[in-house]
Amino acid sequence: MWIWSILFFYGAFMAMLKLIDKLFPNTRVVDQLCKFIEEGDTVMSVKLLEKYPKYINAYNNMGYTPFLVACANGQAQILKLMLKKGADVKRKSKQFESAFYLATFYYIKNPHIKNATCIRDLYYAGANIDEPNAKGLTPLQMAAMFGHTPLVRWLLQKNATVVSAPDPYMLALSQGYQDTATVILTHTHKKFIH
Repeated sequence: MWIWSILFFYGAFMAMLKLIDKLFPNTRVVDQLCKFIEEGDTVMSVKLLEKYPKYINAYNNMGYTPFLVACANGQAQILKLMLKKGADVKRKSKQFESAFYLATFYYIKNPHIKNATCIRDLYYAGANIDEPNAKGLTPLQMAAMFGHTPLVRWLLQKNATVVSAPDPYMLALSQGYQDTATVILTHTHKKFIH
């Protein structure tokens, strides 16, 4: 009889430990993983991901998950691995930035980078390309405002919402990006004619 009591308490104790681990992730591990991702240390990132896959969607002290950090830093290989391991493409940072928004902003800040694998992978994983940031700006509006014509063209091809305030066309025009504004105008003109 006493053996059953010990087994019961042991089982309850183990269940409690699992619950605590789920509710309170090891922030030191999450912060370390985010640091490796930011630094582009793919080897160490993969090692930690293999050891602690459940931390992919856990927030660090800055309000970002390792997955969101990978998106914000254009880490395509790590992003692909995280998607396979269950990364949540709908989870936002504590600053209300989506994975897709962070990935597009990375390409806006780095216009010389032509490989847009991250945004493409996020799109095909089901990320919302029209998800605004905390200020209400969508990836299309941001790309228009910064004159990132290839990104604007790609977003339009993927049916990003053009009718929004502030108007992406006006944002591009007001910042002096005539080529970007023309792409938006041509797209909207074609859409309304057909």
